[in-house]
Amino acid sequence: MTVSADTSTLRVALVTGALGSAADAASIGRALATGFARRGWDVALQRSPGTPLAGADALVAEVAALGRRAVVLDADLALEAEAAALVAACGAALGRPACAVFVSASAGADDAHTVDGASLAGALARNVTAPLALARALADATPDAAREHEALRACAIHVLDQALFHPAPAQLSHALMQAALNRATSALALALAPKVRVAALVRGHAAHADDIAAAACYLASAPGVTGATLTVDGGEHLVPPAAGPNE
Repeated sequence: MTVSADTSTLRVALVTGALGSAADAASIGRALATGFARRGWDVALQRSPGTPLAGADALVAEVAALGRRAVVLDADLALEAEAAALVAACGAALGRPACAVFVSASAGADDAHTVDGASLAGALARNVTAPLALARALADATPDAAREHEALRACAIHVLDQALFHPAPAQLSHALMQAALNRATSALALALAPKVRVAALVRGHAAHADDIAAAACYLASAPGVTGATLTVDGGEHLVPPAAGPNE
């Protein structure tokens, strides 16, 4: 049996959570978008409610200057239905995504004395339920023929942060969800194989955004890598953070 693959639908990357107003989010978002574009991918960028459109438009123009297509898709990742619908929206705009990159959301402040069900539920929705919904939707959008044909398979990448290694007492719920998503990566890799590979990427402040993007592009194009966690942080995870009551 011969399966013909339309490359326009197999070189589309969906990137979520990387258009925030924080400097690190903007830097990672730009690096991911341009990194994929330089490697021949079209890019769909998720934009959360309240995020300025100007920066997103500038990034779309930058991708276009590299000869690739880019679109901005509005979705609130705190809502499971909107997270799941992103894959279909990407498919309608650019073609079926072959890769979905979830950049975990920044944390609010809570500690052992202030954390409660509401803060845990919010962190769970943004940093665990959303990527689970995305990965499931990615698997649903991937044809059954991908079980036999590697070229049709997809990849989900979860970008975590240093809270996985150095949980901050002042951001307890965030640290819990980073650990949960890392573990979910392994479980999803088993559950969604062989149609979808699932991997995690841990970023750090000591690594340049372009290094993080290069690692994501590698994972997107590495058929033998699934269920793995790749750390790109310049060795930051090896150094204990400064001690303090709330750090």
